[in-house]
Amino acid sequence: MIRTLVLSVAFLALAVNLQAQELSEAEKKESFRLLFDGKSFDGWKTSDKTPKSWKIEEGLLKLTGGSSHLFTKDTFEDFILRLEWRPAKKGYNSGLFLRGNNQIQMLQSDGGHLLSNAKETKAVPNLHKAPGEWNEWEVVCIGSKIGLKVNGTQAWEIDTFKAKKGPIGIEAEGHAIDFKNLRIKVLRKD
Repeated sequence: MIRTLVLSVAFLALAVNLQAQELSEAEKKESFRLLFDGKSFDGWKTSDKTPKSWKIEEGLLKLTGGSSHLFTKDTFEDFILRLEWRPAKKGYNSGLFLRGNNQIQMLQSDGGHLLSNAKETKAVPNLHKAPGEWNEWEVVCIGSKIGLKVNGTQAWEIDTFKAKKGPIGIEAEGHAIDFKNLRIKVLRKD
């Protein structure tokens, strides 16, 4: 009985971990790969030796607060990036860094706004779900073109993005946010 219970709990934990980080069959065929394995910080770095603002739990990358931004060790030029994120409560704030420090806001009132091109892009808080629910983003970045889809809806596209290459990162702004299914299709890498 105890052995069956232990095996059931272990299987459930594995299933949760796999569910949190997965590629669809279509994404596998399209050469997407996971940026986060659901188990470790492999491929990521912060300014601290230990990512103080981050933890991994139940296969999720969890921003716990603080101000230790997380960046990929690799740099990227042209890519399609997909991710899911879920803020814990109202008033949340974070950001997604592209090609270095070019940030798309994850601030509740300004979500989706590309700060480096603030006049050409707009916030789309109406496309985001309520705190506690998962949002899906897709960012297509090719040369000077960049576009954002939020929960399946095209938010904006521009053709004046100046950054050429750099890491992908997540901003820590003192708010709890969960991330999963960070995956990328590299179209061109330095």
